[in-house]
This record gives sequence, C-alpha cells and structure tokens, in this order.
Amino acid sequence: GGPHITLDGANFLKEQESFDFGIAGEGERTTADLLKVLVSSGELDRVKGLIYRKGKEVETTGSCERIPDLDALPFPDYSGFDSIADGRIYNYPLVTSRGCPYLCTYCCVKGVMGRKWIARSVENVIGEMEQAEDRYKISCFNIQDDNFSLDMNRAKEFCDSLVRKNLAMKWSCPNGIRADRMDDELMGKMRRSGCFAVALGIESGVEEEFRAIKKGEELTDIVKAAETANRNGIFVFGNFIIGLPNSSLESIRRSVAFAKKLNLESCIFNLFVPFPGTEVWDWVKENGRMLMVWKDGFTQGKNPKIVFETDEFPMEDRLRAYYEANIKCHNYFAFMDEHDGLIGNLVNVARNILKYDARNLFGHILWCIRHSGRIVARVVE
Repeated sequence: GGPHITLDGANFLKEQESFDFGIAGEGERTTADLLKVLVSSGELDRVKGLIYRKGKEVETTGSCERIPDLDALPFPDYSGFDSIADGRIYNYPLVTSRGCPYLCTYCCVKGVMGRKWIARSVENVIGEMEQAEDRYKISCFNIQDDNFSLDMNRAKEFCDSLVRKNLAMKWSCPNGIRADRMDDELMGKMRRSGCFAVALGIESGVEEEFRAIKKGEELTDIVKAAETANRNGIFVFGNFIIGLPNSSLESIRRSVAFAKKLNLESCIFNLFVPFPGTEVWDWVKENGRMLMVWKDGFTQGKNPKIVFETDEFPMEDRLRAYYEANIKCHNYFAFMDEHDGLIGNLVNVARNILKYDARNLFGHILWCIRHSGRIVARVVE
C-alpha cells in the first residue's frame, strides 16, 4: 500500500511479480475486507480499493470509500515493530487528519487521500497521546498531517488540551503547515504546548513560479508566517522544489536569495519528481523530456537522479542548481551518506563547497563551527 501503489499500483504489480495484492488509498477497510475474503474463499472483485492478480492479468476494483469517522478507528499498535525493541518510541508519528482540499499542481495527496479534509476529534487524538505515553514512554512526537492547521480553532484546542492534560512535550510539524493557516495566537499556543519546529512548503521564491503551482497562497503569506513562527520561538524549516514548470538555474538562484531573507533554521532544495495523476505530470509529458521512469528518481541524496529536463532547464543545470542551492543554504546533509562515515562525509561536503561556492568558504567554515554538534550528531545518527 501507500502513495506509490495508490498512484500506479497496477503497473507495480505487473513489474513485481512477487507481490500478490496492492491496496489503494486508506487501507483499513480494504485490508479487513481482503482478509475476510481470503478466509472465506470469496470473490476478490468485491473488495473495493484492491489491486490483484487474476491469472496473468492485473485487475483493479476501483476506489474504496473514504472513512468518514476517523475516531472509529483503533489507535495504532506498534508493539510488534522490531524498531522499538526496547519498548520505546523516541519520536512518535501522529496523524490527526487526512486529505487536503487545495489544488497544488505538483502534489499527489489529493490522488492518494482525497480532497476532502477529514479530522479526528481533539479528544480522540489526546486519547492516543495518553496511551502512547503510557505504552511507549514517548517524550517527543511529530505531526504527519498534510494539513494540520486547516481548522485553526481545532489546532488551538489541541494545543490547549496538551497543556491541560500535562502532555506538553517536544513536538514538531515536519510535513509542513500552510503559511495562510497560522497566526500569532496559534504559534504561541503551539510553542507553549512544546512545539519547537514547523516546516513550510515554500517551493519557490519567484512570484510567477509560485502562483503557477496553485497553492492558493501568496509569497507575502510565506514571509509573514516565517516571521510569526520566529517571533514565537519556533524554528522554521523551508522546503523548496528544483524543476517546477518554467523554472531555470537563474530562478533557483532567485529562490535561494529569497530563502536567505526568511531567517530559516534550515531549508531543503529537492529535485522535482512528477507524480502520475498530477497536473504537472501532464505538463512534463507535453513540455519536457523524460530521462528515466518517475519512480527511479531521487529528490535528494549523495547521488540524486533527475527524472526529466526541458530546453530552458537541462539536466546539467538542474544538477548544478541542486548542489549550489543546498550549499548556499547550508543544507550539507543533502550530500551525506550513512555509509561514508564522518570523515568521508566531511570530505564530500568540503569538495562541493569548493566547487560550487568557494567565494564564501570562510562563511561556511564559521557556520560549521557554530553547528558542529548538530553536524556530528546527524552524521552519527
């Protein structure tokens, strides 16, 4: 299951013959229905949301209806996961809502989870937190929602409940919150309840590119959101995309200049991978040249893989933009590899600094000295 299977599950099963079933979208009902059919030797075509083999063919049964009441689902049970062999979860993943009503041209969430935003009640979420604290001894959690603060009053109530229930602990929103769905009151409540960091999906600092991706925000909203979070003592992490429609090496450099004005704790420039079913997927097919299948693309890493190019933004420029943007924004972790060890990673970072931003070498040295503990901890991790 998951996003890949939901977007392109039939092709996946055709290519990967060792898999018998794929589950599209929300998996709880489909999984339960599938198990019942397998036990009773029933008909697989009656299980909605299923991708399965029928002889040499791969069949799909269409979408399963969304679950309207998320409170009816049991809390996640992680007790069988070998990653928590000591019985603890050190950064608990929390999902409080599903879906997103916005029309971002590059995003697959509406195809995976749907446009309707469905939220759990605050009481239900707090119940999960209480159970997780007791069962897994958590002291930190991260909210994985695609649109946590769509209902700002609900988000504020959640923060108040954390404090009231003595559940205030370190937490963050690494999946991002919308810049136009936050205000001073919410940021203050988030900070008092333990939130230390949020991510913003900025994507581009160039006005015409930003508006073209149909986020429904303005760049002024991004600036205001970053200022509001910083004012309330919350770190801001910025997410940018290299390769959106009509972008170029020069426009990425303009985005870097924009990022530097926002006082971000850090930012990441990811290479763009178009997903099937999105508006930008159709744009790429019409205006770009595919260099590999989309599922083989790497958005970041020591050896990034570029899925497509255009005449205005060829592969060589995209690769340069990736290294240049991340280095100038001190995101050295984009080039680190867990297999290279501390020395190997430091040598690789130094080599890229000298190649792409040598004139600011002294500034990079000072930044690394100030953040040496963070760098070592990340590499060791």
